[in-house]
Amino acid sequence: MTVARAPFGDDPIVVAYGAGVDSTAMLVGLHRLGVRPAMLLFADTGSEKRETTEYIPVIEEWLSRNGMPPLTIVKRSSPIAGDLSLHGECLRKKVLPSLAYGGSSCSLKWKVEPQWRRVQKAFGWNPRTQSWRHGPFITKLIGYDAGAADARRIRNAAGKWPPGHRYRYPLVEWGWTRERCEEEIVSAGLPAPIKSACFMCPASKKAEVDWLARMHPDLTELSIEMERRAHARGLTTTRGLGRRWSWSEFLGHGDPAQIAA
Repeated sequence: MTVARAPFGDDPIVVAYGAGVDSTAMLVGLHRLGVRPAMLLFADTGSEKRETTEYIPVIEEWLSRNGMPPLTIVKRSSPIAGDLSLHGECLRKKVLPSLAYGGSSCSLKWKVEPQWRRVQKAFGWNPRTQSWRHGPFITKLIGYDAGAADARRIRNAAGKWPPGHRYRYPLVEWGWTRERCEEEIVSAGLPAPIKSACFMCPASKKAEVDWLARMHPDLTELSIEMERRAHARGLTTTRGLGRRWSWSEFLGHGDPAQIAA
């Protein structure tokens, strides 16, 4: 299959790679176009599912074999608190990930900010002139697909870009749905990755929570402990990791407020 060529201009291209279906398909499409980004960034929250972690060397081998730049793995530094992962921070603070409260600070702290720091260092951001060594902008490519759900995410992201960035969504420009993304990954000789998300992500559907309980009971127990600690601290604004429902109750572990008592 072919993809329509999209002009990306002369600015350095930075790819946000999440190790999921959409961002992997984006790499496949860029390679087919002969586009070699200046940097590929993967933000490691320390809370990815093991399948995602195990996919990293798979994509790294494919990148090397196809003449693409190597993956640059970035991680949030927390020298004072010493948190090595997003779930570790939540357990220590006795809170849920911010998405459970309707916020987005977990993604900003553990994904956006580490990428921003690395890009600043690599391309020489000058806060005084609000420009890079090479000029005013870099182009950052985001792997949102052409489906309705990602269209909403794009609308929500409008106006929230870091300074000196132009965001582009190649999969949308190419008209690639999630199904098309999976087809393109397989056609490139790669296994399709699982959905990329932290194991305790509040956006998880009940079927995904059930899958986690079957495949990774240890991670499920950490998630239930997270709910228990949050309720012990006095959680009242949301029911649990599902916002309107708790993982503890869904999985038959009882009311997290009672567990915490």
